[in-house]
Amino acid sequence: MMTATLCASAASAHETDNFYLPVNRPFADVGAFFDAAHTRAIERTVRRLNAEIDAALRIRDADRRAQRLAELHDPENIVRGVHGSFSDAFTEVLDIEDALRGPWARAMYPDKITANWDANWMYTYVHFPLDPRRLVLLFQSSTVKAYGVYFGTDKLSHFHHMGMFYYDAYRGHRRDGMDHKRAVDALVHTYSKGGPIGESSLLGFFATGVYSNADLAANYAGFKFYLNLTEPVQVKGREVEPLVVRCGVYWRLSTRVRPESGWFGDFVSDHWNEALNPSLYDVTVRGSVKSILQRRAGRIVEFYTTKDNRPSDPAYYDTLMHELGTLYGEPYGHSGEWEKLLSIGTTCMPALAAGTNGGGENAPGENAAGRTPAAPATSSTPFTGRRSRGFY
Repeated sequence: MMTATLCASAASAHETDNFYLPVNRPFADVGAFFDAAHTRAIERTVRRLNAEIDAALRIRDADRRAQRLAELHDPENIVRGVHGSFSDAFTEVLDIEDALRGPWARAMYPDKITANWDANWMYTYVHFPLDPRRLVLLFQSSTVKAYGVYFGTDKLSHFHHMGMFYYDAYRGHRRDGMDHKRAVDALVHTYSKGGPIGESSLLGFFATGVYSNADLAANYAGFKFYLNLTEPVQVKGREVEPLVVRCGVYWRLSTRVRPESGWFGDFVSDHWNEALNPSLYDVTVRGSVKSILQRRAGRIVEFYTTKDNRPSDPAYYDTLMHELGTLYGEPYGHSGEWEKLLSIGTTCMPALAAGTNGGGENAPGENAAGRTPAAPATSSTPFTGRRSRGFY
């Protein structure tokens, strides 16, 4: 449990700002990149297991051969192989950042943003200067766009690593005799409001003052991904076949798992966007966050209405926020404290309508329009300069 807690804490060490995004240059949609990375991870796992199955078939003793094949046909071999394809929870975010700022990204997406990082992000200003939680927030995750969704790179780390903790907890509950629903309810409760490692304590409020509904949604989506490796699951309101299936004694990829097919987009949704699925803040930071969002309301509303092509109607964002409170009907641990959430519809648009944004209240480095000069689309973040060693 201690190892899981430390790793989970690392997954939460990065935070992101999906509100304050540039309006002067388009984002590249890098969904094909995530298709390829996850297809490769599954392919290599299947190839390794099939090589071991070949070796098992050469065992002469029939009982030993059957025992070894049964071991290799255990679905958890697929799950753990795919999970092991990615770096540790903290390093993975840096791997993604490096990959999306590298030469291939500049060549593939010239003049487009592949990963947006801004020194002027919202969490620069929310904590008292001596608050130790500022140390956690030194690690900013860039915002990327994939499958039409804007989200922080930290969500992939939550997806892979917290998703794996969920999967392990689920399997443990099932071994203890719980049915599927009770097991899922138990793990969601544990990692949201049910104990010391939940978002309401160590993984959220205690570390940063932030209860991230979007992080919890990404955790749950990762859990669904690991289940879906060998089982059919419901995603986005429909049942999808397993990503890996048996073909005789061997494993093979489903025909839908192909690079650039968009298959990984089944697991990515607006639930991961912290502007559309806003976080709950504790009393020590909520006022500061609200003030920052009000000051920056013009640019925030401009981005989501003109770049993301969403309505300029506050009711739309309120309705969407409530819809994102479950993952297509499945509870994932959302705070449910709707009246305390700071959304585009309840915070930014009213400030813009009242004329209370801007007016010389911009954060350091912003111009009179509340904008910062555009940075190169693939510029390096200050905290890295390393080469990716994972599948990214």
